[in-house]
Amino acid sequence: MKIFIVDAFTEKPFSGNPAGVVVLENGEKIDETFMQNLAAELKHSETAFIEVVGEKDFKVRFFTPTSEVDLCGHATIASFTVLKRLGFVKAGDVVTMHSLAGKLPIYIEEDKIMMEQAAPQAGEKLNEDDLSKLAKALNISVEEIGDKNYDLVPQLVSTGLWDILVPVKSRETLFSINPDYQAISQITKEKNAVSLHVFTLEEKKAIANCRDFAPLYGINEEAATGTANGALTYYLYLNKVIDLEKTYLIHQGESMKRPSKIYVKLPKKEEGIRVLVGGPARILISGNWSD
Repeated sequence: MKIFIVDAFTEKPFSGNPAGVVVLENGEKIDETFMQNLAAELKHSETAFIEVVGEKDFKVRFFTPTSEVDLCGHATIASFTVLKRLGFVKAGDVVTMHSLAGKLPIYIEEDKIMMEQAAPQAGEKLNEDDLSKLAKALNISVEEIGDKNYDLVPQLVSTGLWDILVPVKSRETLFSINPDYQAISQITKEKNAVSLHVFTLEEKKAIANCRDFAPLYGINEEAATGTANGALTYYLYLNKVIDLEKTYLIHQGESMKRPSKIYVKLPKKEEGIRVLVGGPARILISGNWSD
């Protein structure tokens, strides 16, 4: 069993979002208890466990330090960067990841990994009572929620996991957030969501800048979030902020001093619109399980 530590959504060490990656070899089998214990030991927001099931098919399960989740974007980028290093995949390949969120195509590029996420879904828009709870949980005013140029309201969106997308009007507001993690846990639990994904369009070098809070799953704040930014991409398309078939850059992690670059795209396929999310990754550490 090989174990890696990988910084995803960055080319530089000690930036981006770190993930654990475990590659099972020669038909090795481990149970959920072992996976959960190892994820807790590694202490990264997610650890991916990879089983090679075919030449272009890989089963991947994702564990936070406290529980299993259906899908994790940054740990997917980390996983297929590792598989590329080990020679299981190469640039130009399109392979399949079998996850609890379904079978998802993974595109192996020279300089990055792009993952196709589950069919996007738009959920409920939050009401005035919800806005008051959100503002209190983030320690900002209700008036700071929204956007200066578009009619944006907080909404539940999923591309594999449900997140609450929360627009704020400025970078100043985004970086002034002093979150009440207990309150955020309660809100996400009530809405059956993984995180509050707070973003602003007041960003010159990218389409958006984000912060992501998922304390209900043991992650107070995350430096790069593939699934939540997939949901954000679909949300921005629904609100006519971005177009189909163009690649956009999203920034995250600046508040944690771990700047991350997340690339997103909305291709139109026969089965409808899909969301691609990806980026580069840097392998920091590799080793083996010691019996």
